[in-house]
Amino acid sequence: MKKASYHVVNETVEYTKQEFGIYQSRFVNAILRRFVSNRDVFDLIRHSKHEIRDLAAFFSFPEWLIHRWINRFGRESAERLFDLLNKTPEFAIRVDTNMISRDEAAKILEEDGIRTRKGVYSDFAIYVDKLMPVLKCQIFKKGLVSIQDETSQLATLAINPKKGDLILDACAGRGTKTLHIKEIAPDANVISMDNSIKRLKSLGHGTLSILGDALQNPFKKEYFDKILIDAPCSSLGIIRKHPEIKWNRKEKDIIDYGNYQLELIDSLWDNLKTNGYIVYSVCSFEPEETHLVLESFKKRKMFALENTLPFLFNKEYFQSLPQETGMDGFFIAKLKKL
Repeated sequence: MKKASYHVVNETVEYTKQEFGIYQSRFVNAILRRFVSNRDVFDLIRHSKHEIRDLAAFFSFPEWLIHRWINRFGRESAERLFDLLNKTPEFAIRVDTNMISRDEAAKILEEDGIRTRKGVYSDFAIYVDKLMPVLKCQIFKKGLVSIQDETSQLATLAINPKKGDLILDACAGRGTKTLHIKEIAPDANVISMDNSIKRLKSLGHGTLSILGDALQNPFKKEYFDKILIDAPCSSLGIIRKHPEIKWNRKEKDIIDYGNYQLELIDSLWDNLKTNGYIVYSVCSFEPEETHLVLESFKKRKMFALENTLPFLFNKEYFQSLPQETGMDGFFIAKLKKL
């Protein structure tokens, strides 16, 4: 808890300084540093008349998230979640196993002083204890490994690309998942679409890219075997890597994103072949952006939820809750068109 507490104090003090001024921030700093040095403070907070407010200050989270996640997960599980999201994040890389084995890549990284461990679910994933040295390694510069979280890799694996498949990466961003699809199935036909020309340019040559908004579907008579929708979302599952997210979000945003995601799936549905698949993923674990989106879509279209990944043993979707998996918060579902 020491490391997490250190970050909590500094982040809260900085936020207080920006919102209320330097004198108030000094007062908050003094109080919080007394808190984190006192092991009984947690028990004191639990019996406080202002429990949510005090927990928000202790964990450096907005009150609405404290309230929301305690109601959803219960006190003990929510506290584990807040604690984990305040810790230094782990980073994962993806190995292009067409060019180098995962074991060989890990060995090279270890020789460069980078500690590694294999991913839990993805055979392409390696966790590293520090990211910057990886960017200087030859295996990164040569494109043998790429930066990609393990949960994100699972979305590509759920697509299960095959030779000859016509696949649309509908919200491609910088093309991380597009490139992973091509590594798994070089003979698949992949189209990347994004509404940012800057992001698409990072894909480089050799990939068919379209500048467009998936919500304003540019496709008329094209029919895809598989569509990957890695949808824009609240991103609450990646707070460890981007702590500013918790301060920039409001509870209403979650509902708004859920509505947007529903329309996104609906917009592309008619361009999916019968018996084809949409893989829907978000870096969030909020119900309004995950299974509730699917429940709403069931009222519009006929589809079946298929086992997303072999290790899930017939579960209808994959959901990573950080306090349970230790990974980023993530959700993946595979919809088969009937």
